[in-house]
Amino acid sequence: MRDIPPDGTAVSATQEACAEQWRGLPARINQVLSHAGLSQTDLAKQLGLSTGFMSEVARGVKRPGPDFFMGVRHSLGVSIDWLMTGEGTMTGGAGIRQDLFLAIRLQIAVAKSAINDGDPVAKALMILIREGQLSAAAADKDFSALLERIALPDADLDLAVELYNGHLWTADPVAQRRNLLAAAVAHFEARRPINKLAAVTGASSNDHGHVQVNVGKGQRVAGRDYLEHRAPRSKK
Repeated sequence: MRDIPPDGTAVSATQEACAEQWRGLPARINQVLSHAGLSQTDLAKQLGLSTGFMSEVARGVKRPGPDFFMGVRHSLGVSIDWLMTGEGTMTGGAGIRQDLFLAIRLQIAVAKSAINDGDPVAKALMILIREGQLSAAAADKDFSALLERIALPDADLDLAVELYNGHLWTADPVAQRRNLLAAAVAHFEARRPINKLAAVTGASSNDHGHVQVNVGKGQRVAGRDYLEHRAPRSKK
């Protein structure tokens, strides 16, 4: 239910958007702390704030002023726009817009179907797109059926966009790739099929999916557990 101001008028869409951005501030602050490897106490010291105030800001109890945002920008190189609104990326880059990325994927699918397959519905949709008559396309069931058929959802591409935007802030390319891999692994680990019998009985699987990788003179065994075995040095 919308909040009604004293004058009885409904809250505007702009006011609601601003309120939503403020609600997202604590999550963005904690994301900054996690990426920077800092605690709330550490950041409070850098900004000259009390730990109590920092805690209240991080929990969304209090709203910080301009000095807070300028301080985070100066200390950690974080974009003020991103910190305040969540738009763009942590370091101020534009990032990838999810809606535009989806539109591009659909445009490619329509063009491919029209040109390569000669699909008459795809050709008709291309004409409407070129003429800016998308309202007519939205009301046509044939167009909806076409898009469902030729552009099935690709969760992996959506994941790629999320990872790109989430890890664009990392300056070190080695750390960036390591973090990207860790995030991708965590994504799929969290969605692995559950062995219901093992979950109920408490039994553990003996298959840990170890893979041995030879790197120079060393051997690395990677899987759920990480082991590293060094080859013995040769005696002279």
